[in-house]
Amino acid sequence: MLEIDGSLGEGGGQVLRTALSLSCITGSPFRIVNIRKFRPKPGLRRQHLVSVLAAACIARAKVLGDDLGSTELIFSPGKVTSGEYAFSIDTAGATPLVLQTLIAPLLFTAGQSSLSVSGGTHVPFSPSWHYLAEVFAPALALLGGSIELAIDSFGFYPKGGGKVRCRVKPAAHLAPFHAEHRGRLLQVSGCSAVGNLPRSIAERQRRAAVEHLDALREHRVPLEIEIREVATVGQGTFLFLKGEYEHAVSGFTALGSRGKPAEIVGREAADEFLRHHETGMPIDPHLADQLVPYLALAGGTSAFATSRITGHLETNLRITSCFLDAASKLSGARDGPGTVQIMPARVR
Repeated sequence: MLEIDGSLGEGGGQVLRTALSLSCITGSPFRIVNIRKFRPKPGLRRQHLVSVLAAACIARAKVLGDDLGSTELIFSPGKVTSGEYAFSIDTAGATPLVLQTLIAPLLFTAGQSSLSVSGGTHVPFSPSWHYLAEVFAPALALLGGSIELAIDSFGFYPKGGGKVRCRVKPAAHLAPFHAEHRGRLLQVSGCSAVGNLPRSIAERQRRAAVEHLDALREHRVPLEIEIREVATVGQGTFLFLKGEYEHAVSGFTALGSRGKPAEIVGREAADEFLRHHETGMPIDPHLADQLVPYLALAGGTSAFATSRITGHLETNLRITSCFLDAASKLSGARDGPGTVQIMPARVR
């Protein structure tokens, strides 16, 4: 049985989620200790527990330690089975993170699967649903993994209440990935949204983002950010920006909160995009770590350049190496641009 220290690397829930995904794929049981050891509230919170229970459901796994607050877990998977599954976080816990735990294992089943997850869709410390749909899903498609995403309602902190759906089609194999040059910037698009709040807040968010991105107009880059009023049980705002290059797509989300001016939301998203854009690198920091497990399972060597090496990227490389015979090479310093190479994997 594999032994994993949950405090390694970035030391958060990603260690657990990646381990769950790869355990389901490889059939390798694991024991993890020190789950979220250095977080303000260590151990399994509701969204992490749902990821465990969801992975156990699709893989008919035996689990010990699946309790709220647990800092130790044993997960012994059976065979992953395609089907129709529904899971509820019951809080504003991140639905995209639960989906990301399940998508990879379900890609390697014999049939198509349908997932429904309720909870938060645009919440802190998580990729937003827009990022998942507009950046991650197209990148996965380049590897040969096909998913279809839909959103029925939006969920913000603290009430949640959002609902998302995902259809996962089986993949015969995954192709290697190469992204070392992005080409020129073709356009920037996005969405400024409010839920149960004045439309003027979304307009102010958009205005601030557009003003901050004004330098792009000198290069005649099309810039279009739509205004949306979204269905939600609570209240919330967000601004999502997507940069489309000749050979890459990047995405960045800023969230509103009580007492936070709309102008700051708009500038935050624009700042993140500009920091990425100015490096000249093709892959944004979020996609870089999300791709790692898939590239370790691909049928050839992959290589890409990213605008920022993060703790999440380093962590995913380390956890992936625990389950797969995949060699990797990371060049560059933490929080700076760098390159990643992942050599073909053989399941242990």
